[in-house]
Amino acid sequence: MSAKKKMEIGQLLETDEGQKDFSIMLNPVEGNHATDTPRPTLIVRLTSIDNLQAATVALANTTRDTETLQSTRTSSTIQNIVHTGVNNVDLLSNLETVLTKLRIIHPYFNVAWNILDSVYKAVEKQKETDEDVCRLVQTMAEVYTFAKDIKSASEKITRLETTVYALVKQTGECALFIREYTGHGFGVRLLKNVLSEDSDKIKGFINAFQKFGECLDRETALEALYVSTKGLAMVEETAKIVEKTVQTQKLNSLEPVKMNASLRPECLPGTREEIRGLITNWLITPPDDSNPGNILWLSGVAGAGKSTIATSISQYFRELGRLGAFLFFTRNKSDPADVIRTIAFHLGRSNIYVASAICTAIDSDHALIDSPIHTQFQKLLLEPLTAVHNHIHGPIVVVLDALDECGNAESRRSLVSLISNEFPKLPAAVRFFITSRPDSDIASKFENQTRIAKHLLDITMPSSLVDIRIYLEIEMREIQEQQKLGSTWPGESKMEALTKHSSGLFIWASTATKYLLQSYDLDQALEGLLDKGLTTLDDLYAGALEVAGPWNDPTFVREAQAALSVVILGKTPVSVAIIDALLVPKHSSSRIFGRLGCVLQLVPGQHVKILHASFSDYLTDHGRSGDKPWFIDPSILEPQIAQGCLHILKKELQFNICGFEDSHIYTTKVPGLSERITAHISPQLFYSSLYWASHLAVIGSATHSATPGLPAIGSAPLLLLDALLVDLKDLMYIKFLFWLEVLCVQQKVGVAIDALEAVANLAKKHWHEEELADFATDAVKFVLRFAPVISHSVPHIYLSALPFAPSESKVKKRYSFLLVSSKTVGIQSSVSGQWPRLQATIEGHSGSVWSVAFSPDGNHIASGCADKTLRVWDARTGDLLVGPFNGHTGQVKCIAFSCDGDKIVSGSYDKTLRVWDTLTGKMIGVPLTGHTDKVNFVRFSPNGKQIASASLDKTIRIWNWGEHIKGNAAALVINHAAAMHNVAFSPNRDQVVSGSADGWVQVWDTQTGKLVTGPLKGHTQYIRSVTFSPDGKHILSLSHETTRIWDACTGTEIITIPTPMGTDAYSATFTPNGKQIVVGYADTFLCIWDVQTGALVSAPIDGHSGAVLSVSVSPDGMRIASGSADKTIRVWDAYQELSAALKVDAQYIGANDQEIAQMHHPRYTGHTNTVHCVAFSPKGDQIASGSWDNTVCVWDSCTGTILTGPLHGHKDRVYCISFSPNEEQIVSGSKDTTIRVWNVQNGTMVAGPLEGHSQQVWCIAFSPQGDRIVSGSDDKTICVWDVAASSLLIRLYNAHSTVVSSIAFSSDGGHIRSASISGIARVSDAQTGALVEGPFKFQVPDQIYRIRFSPNGQLIGASGKDGVVHLFNLGSSDHKQLEGHTDEGRAIAFSRDGKWLASGSLDTTVRVWDPETSSLAAGPFTGHRDAVFSVDFSPDHRRVVSGSRDTSIRVFETTPDDTLKKALGEGSLGQDGWLLNSRAQPILWVPPWLHHGLYFPQNSLVIHRNGTTKLDFTQFVEGTAWQECVDLRLHSN
Repeated sequence: MSAKKKMEIGQLLETDEGQKDFSIMLNPVEGNHATDTPRPTLIVRLTSIDNLQAATVALANTTRDTETLQSTRTSSTIQNIVHTGVNNVDLLSNLETVLTKLRIIHPYFNVAWNILDSVYKAVEKQKETDEDVCRLVQTMAEVYTFAKDIKSASEKITRLETTVYALVKQTGECALFIREYTGHGFGVRLLKNVLSEDSDKIKGFINAFQKFGECLDRETALEALYVSTKGLAMVEETAKIVEKTVQTQKLNSLEPVKMNASLRPECLPGTREEIRGLITNWLITPPDDSNPGNILWLSGVAGAGKSTIATSISQYFRELGRLGAFLFFTRNKSDPADVIRTIAFHLGRSNIYVASAICTAIDSDHALIDSPIHTQFQKLLLEPLTAVHNHIHGPIVVVLDALDECGNAESRRSLVSLISNEFPKLPAAVRFFITSRPDSDIASKFENQTRIAKHLLDITMPSSLVDIRIYLEIEMREIQEQQKLGSTWPGESKMEALTKHSSGLFIWASTATKYLLQSYDLDQALEGLLDKGLTTLDDLYAGALEVAGPWNDPTFVREAQAALSVVILGKTPVSVAIIDALLVPKHSSSRIFGRLGCVLQLVPGQHVKILHASFSDYLTDHGRSGDKPWFIDPSILEPQIAQGCLHILKKELQFNICGFEDSHIYTTKVPGLSERITAHISPQLFYSSLYWASHLAVIGSATHSATPGLPAIGSAPLLLLDALLVDLKDLMYIKFLFWLEVLCVQQKVGVAIDALEAVANLAKKHWHEEELADFATDAVKFVLRFAPVISHSVPHIYLSALPFAPSESKVKKRYSFLLVSSKTVGIQSSVSGQWPRLQATIEGHSGSVWSVAFSPDGNHIASGCADKTLRVWDARTGDLLVGPFNGHTGQVKCIAFSCDGDKIVSGSYDKTLRVWDTLTGKMIGVPLTGHTDKVNFVRFSPNGKQIASASLDKTIRIWNWGEHIKGNAAALVINHAAAMHNVAFSPNRDQVVSGSADGWVQVWDTQTGKLVTGPLKGHTQYIRSVTFSPDGKHILSLSHETTRIWDACTGTEIITIPTPMGTDAYSATFTPNGKQIVVGYADTFLCIWDVQTGALVSAPIDGHSGAVLSVSVSPDGMRIASGSADKTIRVWDAYQELSAALKVDAQYIGANDQEIAQMHHPRYTGHTNTVHCVAFSPKGDQIASGSWDNTVCVWDSCTGTILTGPLHGHKDRVYCISFSPNEEQIVSGSKDTTIRVWNVQNGTMVAGPLEGHSQQVWCIAFSPQGDRIVSGSDDKTICVWDVAASSLLIRLYNAHSTVVSSIAFSSDGGHIRSASISGIARVSDAQTGALVEGPFKFQVPDQIYRIRFSPNGQLIGASGKDGVVHLFNLGSSDHKQLEGHTDEGRAIAFSRDGKWLASGSLDTTVRVWDPETSSLAAGPFTGHRDAVFSVDFSPDHRRVVSGSRDTSIRVFETTPDDTLKKALGEGSLGQDGWLLNSRAQPILWVPPWLHHGLYFPQNSLVIHRNGTTKLDFTQFVEGTAWQECVDLRLHSN
């Protein structure tokens, strides 16, 4: 060696030149050597040794080191030895070189060295090492003494190869433990904080090494012994086998996707060593500042060998006992929604502590499996793993292979975002190895993420060709052995040619060798590969397919295409049996697949799979294989698969297919459900039920035809389309409900919505089948409205959904013949026979929903709420997808989507704006600060680059999106003299329009902030909504009193739409076509108005029980979302056909709310807002009611027919009402401070408005003679009025110091009894107002809301915030508490004889009490869906009438008829719509549009504006007799 050539000793060790001497001139240490002294020379002899010798040397080195360690048990000496070893460069370099060669024998040599090296360095820095570690090291040293004698050690290694491998494997695991133990691993534990369990683990390791020593001494094999920290953790729990079994069952409820890796190829020995070493070392190395993450992403082109590497890595860590999960994805087969719960399942199976934490999460939320994946991540991974991180001994490796094949870019968006942003938050000991192609959606998320390590698998590197050459040599040796060929076959030149042809693609090499193995004449096949120039993957696939069969035979081509198409185009991996069932016409696919072993994986009884996704790409790409007979044309072959699916459905679907016996048991709770499903539903029926529509959807989408000259729609032949139409009609008209059964048991009801929408579209546009299209459209409504029952119970598809479908439903008309009418529930209803406009009611918020918005694609609805949160919902089903988004500290007043739907901006009362990731619910950047008061409105600009906000601080701010990360101030601030309530961008984003508290509408330039148009004046109150029309030509503005349309250019007012009398307008928006506007009103309804004429274009939409605070229209204009003060979001059908009888005309412009209600219900049937007060007439034949809709009504107490009213006059809510003794008059008091007296017969106002109170009137009563009225008010005064003269007789100013809540005349009319909410009662002279008795003090623990006197005046009943009914005796200190209500008390009344007391509450119930015994006499009566605000007894005390915030009036019988109660027991109607018996078993599911008007067993009368419904259970079959409701003979006919 030349003295001038520099070489490290490590480089010398890596030379491969046999035995050779090297002369090394040694450099002197600076300052310690004379310049004229010759430098010494070191002679090094290198001798090449084989693997066995290398193993012997390695063990000898280990023995030498451990013997030194064994010689002392003091920590200081150990540190010195370790320090010496670490700094001995020659020793470490030599050992590393030896182990580099040994890893060819087995990978454990490599991993053991890497970990031990880090342990050396860790222990070097450790200040103290305890006795346990010393004892462990001593035991290890004793075991390695067998290698003292190199010769005998070599022989022993040969004889006991398996045991030695196990020993090295155990050494590596022990080293991992020591690293964690000393605080230098994945944990942060210090020795002083060592857990008590560590001592047991050290003992376990010592015991294992002692057994290894015994086996080596006796030379006996020991194959099964392996102790890991994970294994020890499991051993500690052996006493909890039962608990572990329960955990396994709970984990199974996650429904993980089965992953069978048994046939996946691994890297062959000697291949991919460099990349495998890099990956392995990264995964076992704890994170540090230079490598902070827990994710390694390996990317590369198709065919580069990523999956084989992933399989090898997973197997590597499986053998080490450190594989947490291995998920591998397949194109068109894998669903991103399955990933999180499948990872959670496998992690739970790998660690009992993790399992326990995950099971706790499952117990707390049984719906986790159906929750959004970000929620699954939070509850199934992040929280459990964080909670038990001290019990996770790292590394635990999770491998995700082929992420690019998991769904498509859109469907996996949430998953990729989670991986990028949330996975790094998991404990560092959980390591992720992910492979994928560098698809843009994945690369854009991963490449800039510093917490994700990236590595590109570059096929152009020389090492790739070297690895492929090794791979080919190994595969050729196998061919040589099978075919009995010579050891030199096929020759060096051909091996080189094959290697070069691969171009670094392992899939090329793999396919080529499989092609050769299948060939009859190997030499000819090999020559074909090389001579035909099959250098590209396409060429190779074509060459392999060409020799696979007679492609000139039309029958073979047809059958091969059909069979391959199911494998390639199938939506999930399928078996040969399923493929054969799907083929039309029928033939065996096995003989086809048997010829394609080089590109397919076929194992009897398992799924047929392509070996690589690139094969699918090739077959379906018209540009690559369109001229070949094996081309798979989706436009032809997918409809054929759809036809096969429909044939299976026709053949196998049947009534009650799973044989469910009891309708009282929810389907998901049926014992042995999985086994039952497997026994009754074939795999091909499962597949067909889920995917027939997906295969059908391709019709009409193709742009070319693979069958020239054949007429087609798209590319599908007309004959096929005709056949499909027949099959579709069969499914829709005969087997539709049976198909829903299968979807129910699969919990895939959402599939039906997509499928039916596809059918409706195809039937209308391609087949021109209006009847089929109408049926499918109706079926969508059926599934949407009845999804809660269809997804929970198969029997109730027939017991509940079909009977409750509207009479005009096409599904009901088509399938009602199935039902035996005498055995189904009897339904007598005055509710409309049309589908309700309500599509979904979304509940979840705990406060007023201030803002709602559709996403740009119309699939999602975002909501902002007074509960300080945002949420994102499925727009069709109402399911929560993401949220709640937490962060704001004040009410969320406004929200808006970005133009791409990826982001949501919110504005809050906390004065900030926040931008959120729609998919994860995580805040992006920091809050936008600058406003000094509440933020009222926010909008993204049309290009998503700016955000506009309006605030009560009198400013509009324009923020440049992207600068928020730094918390920069707004780019532009526009100041005004009044508070800004609303802002919106113009479509070209150059302008914004604002609405302010002074009623002005103004248009501003977004660049300069200068006023462009306005102020537009016309409103007299503050602006609540303002926006541009979609074309930018008009501006919509809304205030309390009017809605106005302006010309955006000139500022000219085009039209004014007055707000209906007695209500307020809260929100408005344009429809997407700009021709209509939707307005939400305080009185719970919405209206759609024509922009040009101002006329109503649709009947009012009502259903909320609170003010409609926000409205949004879907991009397609077909749905309206509304947010309300009733805490709900509702989704409505925007353009449901109107009945001719409900024709709406421009004459109704300016109509009040009652007139609008009558447009919807020509015969008035109920109040449109909270019924605040009710009263029986003295004879009991009439009921009077007053409402927040400002009206008074009189009803027949038996039939519910309206006798008088609605009576208009009050300008605000009616709070109190009372009949005159002769029943000829009623008196009402209102929030408008007035009192009015009405004639019961004709509804005319006979007295009033009586004005005298300065605040709202809370209580009122007639004198016994009917000539006077007494009233109490918020103004703390009592007034006595002369009815005939309409004059004030007396005003008692100082009677009370707080609100007067109760007032009554004595039986002779001489005295007035009054009580206030402060707990003071008094008796005054009715003529003079002088105090006669009292004041009496009665005290309650909390705020009082309602007070009533008993008829004799001796008792006072009070209810309030504590929910308790308090009874006070004015003649004594007696105080009774009647407990039962679970929420605030809001209503109370005594019976006429004083023997009974009724109460109503926010808990929605009515109760009747015995004041004498303080016991519950009747009830609780259920039926109301919201708070009860008023109650009153009939004169005979047999009935109690109640008024509620749900806008209904109910009459309860205190001794009800048992006819219905017999069926219901003591059950009730839950908020979810299930009518339950006393055993909480489901009897019936009642749709939400019937809830408010539904008669309960105790009800003799229900009054509601949308109609009422009575149920007859006399002959209803349920429970185990439920199947009798379906007449199967009719169906078979």
